[in-house]
Amino acid sequence: MSDRPDLDALPPPSRRPNNMAPADEYLPSVNWSYSQFALTLLIGIIVGPFVGLLIYGVINGEVTEDVPTLFLLAAQVVASFGVLLFLSQRRGSGNWRTDFGFAMEPRHLWWIGGGMVLQIGVALLTFPLVERFARDDRPQQEIARLATEMSGAELAIFGLIVAVLTPIFEEVVFRGMLLGRLVKTMSRRWAAVVSAAAFAAIHLADPNAYLVVPGLFLVGLALAYVAYHSKNLSVPIFVHIGVNGLAVLLLAFADELEEIAESVESAIRLAL
Repeated sequence: MSDRPDLDALPPPSRRPNNMAPADEYLPSVNWSYSQFALTLLIGIIVGPFVGLLIYGVINGEVTEDVPTLFLLAAQVVASFGVLLFLSQRRGSGNWRTDFGFAMEPRHLWWIGGGMVLQIGVALLTFPLVERFARDDRPQQEIARLATEMSGAELAIFGLIVAVLTPIFEEVVFRGMLLGRLVKTMSRRWAAVVSAAAFAAIHLADPNAYLVVPGLFLVGLALAYVAYHSKNLSVPIFVHIGVNGLAVLLLAFADELEEIAESVESAIRLAL
């Protein structure tokens, strides 16, 4: 008679779903390379608008300096999401939630307000820096200048691209692909710092954006933090939409807000 235990009588090991992954794991299904991350940014940010410019030239017979901004932004969006779709289909599972951690859950919609609060807080923290280096001549980002020149349907489309589609793309790339890769090679803290630095630095594609880089770095840290805790990109996406959305609103209605501020200031002076 054998003394060995009857292994066949033991229950099979349990399989935990992804949302029950250990606390020290972040998006365990994501394993994109740094070269794929860089390629995605290159195609989305640079190649897309360049191809759009060529297409516009073919349609109109020549390339001029009067290419509609929305046309180039639309080309950027198509290229950005096109390369993500290609990578997911050819190098991933075809499921964006599995490949990138992508999710937009309605229960997280209220985080848009959290993003607006974050935008205000970061603006207050970085205000002394802006005042110190550009009190009299603040360089205006190209994207900010464009917002002040649009109205009506153009402004609505611009807002959709900048406040919704751009945050989705950037979260998939920086918090999905990059941060998901970094946490496999370094501590969570350093992974958050590196991803936030990359997120801020990429905005220097616009030379006038140097004053907002410190603020973007802080936003990147906050987005990494909520990504760690939510274990998917639903909360970071809505927070990012809040950050960008408030910026678009402030730029689009800058004149009206200035008039309201002057009226309030006058009323306070009269009351005193």
